[in-house]
Amino acid sequence: MHSNEFASSIRSFLKTVLRPEYRLLIYVTTPSIGRGIIRESIEELLDRRKDASILLAYREREDETTQRILRELEGLQVSEQRYDDSEKLLGTTWDAVIMDLNNQMRPNDLGLLVELVRGGGLVILVGPPRDEIDNWLTEFHQKSVTPPFELSRLVRRFEKRMFSKTIGRTGVIYVDAENELILGDEPPPPPPREITEPFGEMFPKELYEICLTNEQVSVLRNVENLLGRRRWALVLRANRGRGKSAVLGLVAAGLMATKKARRKIKDILITSPEPENVQTLFEFAAKGLEKLGIEFEVAERNGITAEIRTRFVKAFYRRPMSALNAKAGIALVDEAAGIPVPILIGLKKRFWRAIYSSTIHGYEGAGRGFLVRFLGRLRREFKRDLIELEMREPIRYASGDPVESWLYDVLLLDSEPAQLDEEELKLAPENCRYVELDRDYLFDSGEHVLRQLVGLYVLTHYRNRPNDIALLANAPHHSIRAILAPSGKVLAALHLCLEGELPDELLREIETLPKGHMIPGVVSRYYPHLKGFGKLKGVRIVRIAVHPNMWRKGFGSYALQKLCEEASEENYDWVGAGFGASPELLRFWFKNGFYPLAVGPMRNKVSGEFSVIVVKPLSAKAEKFVEEIGREFRLRFVNALSDPYFNMDMETAWLLLSKAPGRYKAKPEFRGSQRMRLESYLNQYVTYEGASDSIKCLVEAHFLTSSEKRINLDEKSEKLLITKVLQGRQWDQVAKLLKDRPENLIGLMRETIAKMADYYL
Repeated sequence: MHSNEFASSIRSFLKTVLRPEYRLLIYVTTPSIGRGIIRESIEELLDRRKDASILLAYREREDETTQRILRELEGLQVSEQRYDDSEKLLGTTWDAVIMDLNNQMRPNDLGLLVELVRGGGLVILVGPPRDEIDNWLTEFHQKSVTPPFELSRLVRRFEKRMFSKTIGRTGVIYVDAENELILGDEPPPPPPREITEPFGEMFPKELYEICLTNEQVSVLRNVENLLGRRRWALVLRANRGRGKSAVLGLVAAGLMATKKARRKIKDILITSPEPENVQTLFEFAAKGLEKLGIEFEVAERNGITAEIRTRFVKAFYRRPMSALNAKAGIALVDEAAGIPVPILIGLKKRFWRAIYSSTIHGYEGAGRGFLVRFLGRLRREFKRDLIELEMREPIRYASGDPVESWLYDVLLLDSEPAQLDEEELKLAPENCRYVELDRDYLFDSGEHVLRQLVGLYVLTHYRNRPNDIALLANAPHHSIRAILAPSGKVLAALHLCLEGELPDELLREIETLPKGHMIPGVVSRYYPHLKGFGKLKGVRIVRIAVHPNMWRKGFGSYALQKLCEEASEENYDWVGAGFGASPELLRFWFKNGFYPLAVGPMRNKVSGEFSVIVVKPLSAKAEKFVEEIGREFRLRFVNALSDPYFNMDMETAWLLLSKAPGRYKAKPEFRGSQRMRLESYLNQYVTYEGASDSIKCLVEAHFLTSSEKRINLDEKSEKLLITKVLQGRQWDQVAKLLKDRPENLIGLMRETIAKMADYYL
């Protein structure tokens, strides 16, 4: 078959199969560029929609394959976007997206861009033929391998699985103009779409008329019913593209337009992980107000909407951490799956009326984690004042869309942990197997195990994205360990990455190395004189996940124990991890023999947590390094508690200082008259404020001292030293944190300092 015959065959197929409700996927091989196949496909779309919007996405415009695609599309109206800037397209809709995958194929880009295409549209992927996958080299591939590992050891398991899920699938065309044309089956007709749900009575009917599905109507009506209650929560769950954000915008418009609602709620807080996530919400709020003829003003920040204000009320955006201190009568929390559970709990306490909208499966992250961890609390606390709604019907395209099915399959977006029976729920860790999972098996024939594994990762980590799966599949320095039930079901999983063992030339350049040596890199950055730690051979735990039905049964600790035993037998020097510091997580890691080595200086803007690095030494060399790095960490941390960490929560700060390796006893370093003023304080000649600098010298020595060499102080006394002396909080703030009266704490401070002076001086 000649090239023009391929092109005309595809166009004929599209004439028959392309429907306004469904999208189709065309995979065009690189040798087929310039043979009219892409152009014919787009022209068939334009014959149906004269004003169809076409997007071409690429790594760089100068890429040779991108230039060839542009030449084939010459004369057509095509918008362009670099993959690195693709998040700017969130909230937009297109009739066709063409993706040049030859030089860049990040799973995250697939997840984002494919979902921008409306029903009746085309997704055109341009990449290598299936028999050339092993030679496919993208920027993502290159960044997936870090020295001293070599690119030749990269195995393209993710891409091979993608091809196996693509070629011959319903609604998919695979075209290699030099070899073959494979037309997938025609999708079945979509179900009819009509609004049958009755409208509510409080919000204007014009808002209900904007709704495209029965589920959107139901959301508006349920909000009406809840408004009469003093305290309530509504949870809105759906996959991507179901109109959650749009209906939240209509809710906002209804609250702003209805007098009865305005009296109860006043201002409306809108929050989500990023301001880009709520642009659709603001768009539909504005659309609703326009339809009702209500005048409003829009305020922008950095070129995107941040607030809509009418004469009586405003709806405004705040990031999740800032939202905890916002004043409003109701909170609309969009993309709640991307917000860590501790912040969601804070929002729940702060706002007595709230709507939580969560993507259950999507490229952004962990909707299941939201369901299991947060929803349980809501159910216990709100009981009959909680309503849960699920939206199933897509908005941009019809139910049964073949491209959605393909995307969810390829990116494992709908992966779930295993369903456990009664006997499996009674299992103890010792009754199970600790194994290394074969990645060739997982990404080829072990689909059922892979889905359980990814389901656990998504459940446990608030932002586990498709790129992580490709890295897990392909990278030579990554591997998987799991705890399996006797039935073979995954009960716990570890995603591991080898780090360190760097030769001198790489150690000198460690700051410029690509990602992959996170822990040696952090040590080198904060403690340059100890960068020799990078010569040691270590294992970093990228993810640790336990089945939710097996939480608090010792499976996480058992997995760490088995990993450390295995690593020790294989002569590794250390096992480590990096994560957002919270008291619960720190207790888990410290209980298992890990020590803190560094804390990031800035809070994560989404989670609000400081990142912490922990390491468990396995060799004598590593023990020596960990002891010295630990001392340097405490020196830096105690001095920084009054500046970057001044508002770190008391429990986290105390835990970070409680775990100090080695047998080191520090001596207070007084200057000038500091020691004499400390004695004056102990003799009650001066107040705490008159000797605070002297007291700080003593407190620093206490926390610089290794755990087993410190004087034994109770928890309350140590927390008093941290909050008052090191963080410099006011007495009334400290009293509130420690749940005691200021005068009692002033007395406790003097008693504690007296004990410490006897021991350290």
